[in-house]
Amino acid sequence: MNTPEQFLSVLLAAASLCGAARASEHPVELEAHRKPALSTGGTCVIRNVVIHSAVGARQLGDVYVKDGKIAAVGKVSPPAGTLEIDGAGKHLAPGVIDCHSHTAISRGLNEGTHSITAECDISDALDCEDVNIFRAAAGGVTTARLLHGSANTIGGRHEIIKMRYGKSNDELVFDGAKEGVKFALGENVKRSNDGRGNNTRFPASRMGVETLFHRAFTRAREYEREWSEFEAARKRGEDPAPPRKDVRLDALVGILGSQVDVHSHCYRADEIVMLLRIAEQYGFRVKTLQHVLEGYKVAHEIVKHGAGPSTFSDWWAYKVEAYDAVPFNATLLDQAGAVTSVNSDSDELMRHLYTDAAKSIRYGGLDPVRALALVTLNPAIQLDIDKRTGSIEVGKDADLVLHTHDPLSCYARVEWTMVDGEVVFQRRDAFELDTRPAPLTPIEEPRKEPGELPAGGETVAIVGGTLHPVTGPDIENGVLVMSGGRIVALGAGVAIPGGARVVDASGKHVWPGVIALNTRLGLYEVGSVAATRDEREIGGNQPDVRASASLAADSAHIGVTRYNGVTRAQSAPQGGGPLRGQSCVIRLTGDTWEELLHVDRDMLHIAFPSTSNTAKEKKAPDAVKELSKLLAEAREYQRVLDASKSEPSLAPLYDPRLEALAPFALGQKRVAIRATNAQTILHAIKFVADEKLDAVLFGVTEGWKVAEQLAASKLPVVVEGTLLLPNSDFDPYDAMYANPAVLHRAGVPFAISSGADENIRNVVFHASMAAAFGLPREEALRSITIYAARTLGLEQELGSLAPGKLADVVVTDGDLLEHSTHVEYVFIDGAQQSLENRQTELYEKYRARLERMTK
Repeated sequence: MNTPEQFLSVLLAAASLCGAARASEHPVELEAHRKPALSTGGTCVIRNVVIHSAVGARQLGDVYVKDGKIAAVGKVSPPAGTLEIDGAGKHLAPGVIDCHSHTAISRGLNEGTHSITAECDISDALDCEDVNIFRAAAGGVTTARLLHGSANTIGGRHEIIKMRYGKSNDELVFDGAKEGVKFALGENVKRSNDGRGNNTRFPASRMGVETLFHRAFTRAREYEREWSEFEAARKRGEDPAPPRKDVRLDALVGILGSQVDVHSHCYRADEIVMLLRIAEQYGFRVKTLQHVLEGYKVAHEIVKHGAGPSTFSDWWAYKVEAYDAVPFNATLLDQAGAVTSVNSDSDELMRHLYTDAAKSIRYGGLDPVRALALVTLNPAIQLDIDKRTGSIEVGKDADLVLHTHDPLSCYARVEWTMVDGEVVFQRRDAFELDTRPAPLTPIEEPRKEPGELPAGGETVAIVGGTLHPVTGPDIENGVLVMSGGRIVALGAGVAIPGGARVVDASGKHVWPGVIALNTRLGLYEVGSVAATRDEREIGGNQPDVRASASLAADSAHIGVTRYNGVTRAQSAPQGGGPLRGQSCVIRLTGDTWEELLHVDRDMLHIAFPSTSNTAKEKKAPDAVKELSKLLAEAREYQRVLDASKSEPSLAPLYDPRLEALAPFALGQKRVAIRATNAQTILHAIKFVADEKLDAVLFGVTEGWKVAEQLAASKLPVVVEGTLLLPNSDFDPYDAMYANPAVLHRAGVPFAISSGADENIRNVVFHASMAAAFGLPREEALRSITIYAARTLGLEQELGSLAPGKLADVVVTDGDLLEHSTHVEYVFIDGAQQSLENRQTELYEKYRARLERMTK
């Protein structure tokens, strides 16, 4: 953090602490704000709280904490004078244990010079001042295992810490935790994706990785024998010269003797089995398999060996070895009998591991108690600290988290986090969303008349479910009729047409299809493989480039995204520019790009030139002037072109770029302007007004800092992601989560997208996080349905359930926003879509293999 921003933050904080901040100021978070007001001294009783123990069904009761330990659970009677905390209406869970983290580490993660660096110890690089310790505690994390990076086949040793922000490095360390070392396999070790190829350091192949293990452990055995012979000779009274001391080999000998546990980064099934066999050959056990994205393929082998898989909830496709990752992985491994956990490998992801665990209910139907254990008790078992922490049981450390809802619910917000009985995080309402809540705004259905409904095609009636029109009140026990690709009728008591196919939705919920904005669907397959990526053009400004020209209709991402209820998406160029090219709106079904295409060339995407919030001069960069010049040239080009219709001799020289740009420059078509930080947003607002553009702002991750200016501009915005870390060390921990609510309260028209990442399917969860942090649930639902349609200018056709609208309909077994909800039916243009996709097919194939192997 540089000095100007620190100075600004101090001034703003001082003003805020002294009284109500002026309208132009925004909340900040300084060290004083991070100190909990609640102090227990290690002893307290939490009364009348719903207890989620991670070892049994939830129960209503009390938890007595004495001297940092859980002393009693149930109906307790602590000594008089014990601090009492009212838990009525709240939920208490064990703290999250993140089995794979790189937080609180300074001076680098890897000693990458050698393939074996087992002598390195990550504890030498602890950073107790890392604000992400506090932010992790704000997400309910109480313990994390910090790992060396994955550049080495045999890397450095780990450290396990408790989230005691503000304490010393020594006070972070989890006393008595077993020593462990990081192994790594696959692309990272081979350095496959560094852009240069690996021709300088062995190994450069998976063959070489196995060979390295053999060489290393054979030498370690020799070293161990040399020392044993030396000690034996000394016992016989001899005076031999000692073997040469080698701290690296000492660590390897510790592995062979099981004094040091092995925790290995891995992805592919072949390399997983290879490592298990190496360990068995040399007489040790792999304690955990980290990431283990293809673990479901060899679940039988993992269970037989006794390794504990620790995986991501649903990340995939960022590189080749992650392309076969499935979100069912954790569930299948757990059901196979492996002690399984879900980890983060991310300072941001670790802040919402409770809901990542809840995805195992959606993907595979894991029991909720088992799901909670994925991020609490199971990682504790994997790290051999389960006698101390991981569940709410008498005698364990009081590592506890108080939630507003069930900890697996998307609506749950952490109120406080306790480590060893002392509060280390307590929520502060920095945005005053508790006292000045964001409103639920009235909304009308934009399509007033059903219009002429098309004839032909299958007629489908969805009956018995709760209809959620989004633009009107819910309809219990409703009927929705689709025909000819459109919604014909909906309501309670609607007659079912003769010959209609009836879908029984009794006890279920019916919603409009989700709309994902500014994605790279159809343009991107595997992140590390350039040949599968077409979302970026080079050469600067390319306004005539259109995304629809390269849509891959058979992309695995389309079926995977549709599985979570997304029925339409905007596919857009994601790089280059500033004029990146034109997006299109697609339906998530079709065999060719023409069948996918719903609206071509819907927006021109502009990466607006950025200005740092801490820049000494706040003026717009020169690149903005260049954009204005281009727009002026396009307008002039169109003027001359129009004039040439009556006087052909005046026709300008053909310029495809200016021709494509002209309708956007004239305000005839909508421009998508991407601006993320506050100062850039302010410049973008002025630019749009000066150029008289029809624009929507994308990104706006710091929109909360300039909400009033955005509201005054009346520009619609698309918040690209809520599951993000704050941009500054002085931004409130929940700034990104609360951003949509703050914008909505100010009156800014908004929608929510997931941003341009691999997990477009998770756009629903970005909206639900906003709902947990101040955005009314109904507004969160609208942000990915009717508000998204409005952003695209398609609110007459999409985004709600109403007669005459396109029949994009989703049926679920619960709240659409919940991570645990199953999507059971998806209709696009009234046609039922298969929910099978690459990931479900892989899951079913290897679930069947597991059944065969265990008979």
